[in-house]
Amino acid sequence: MFLRSTAVFALTLVTSALGCSSAVRQPPGTPPTPTSVTLENPGGDADDPQEAALKRQLEMPWRWAMDKDGQVNVPMVDADNYKRVRYWAIEHFTGFRYGDEYHVMNVVLVQDIPEGAEMDSRQCMSQAEKWGRPQLKNFEVKLGNPEMHESQWRGQPIVVKSLDGYLDFGFERRNFSAAWAAYAAYEDACLIFGVAVPWGKHKELAMQVRDRWVKEAVPRIQVRGKTKPHRI
Repeated sequence: MFLRSTAVFALTLVTSALGCSSAVRQPPGTPPTPTSVTLENPGGDADDPQEAALKRQLEMPWRWAMDKDGQVNVPMVDADNYKRVRYWAIEHFTGFRYGDEYHVMNVVLVQDIPEGAEMDSRQCMSQAEKWGRPQLKNFEVKLGNPEMHESQWRGQPIVVKSLDGYLDFGFERRNFSAAWAAYAAYEDACLIFGVAVPWGKHKELAMQVRDRWVKEAVPRIQVRGKTKPHRI
């Protein structure tokens, strides 16, 4: 399922401009003034707002944001400057974006598994990818080979995958880094938690943000309830 959401994230990158404002900017390399950092523009008045926003994702501490009904606590860096959003074309539980330019995107999905299947992270990952892989045929998105990671959550081993991908839009290529984790979080369903970070002009920073998410965000997600949540 997250494979499909990764594709939708990539298409979102195409439709969100990485433009620059004509506002007065700080000298190159200088952090944005605190008062200029907003929900719409977490890069503030930095000379390069995308670079500044990604650096905030590497430097600031973790906090939590919630779905609108308070059923899942989602870990994010600089959480006050994430906005809860709905991503088109995918069925998901909740989603968040960092700035109007989508510097970082988070999504949480809930997926049923076949009756009688073993409930563990590997089964959840397999089921999600089995469903999601055919969906990519609907999108012109190219994904690299995934790298496998392992984490811990509530004493359980958690499977995590990360990769880089791109989307060609006309004569322009939009690259991104992504990762997703699979949890046997409920008695009757799996939870998939993922992130996507567009490169823009800052490939290395985007990859570092994704890698920090793999190491630090995956163990932090909190679910409130034993049965799968529903959007109210």
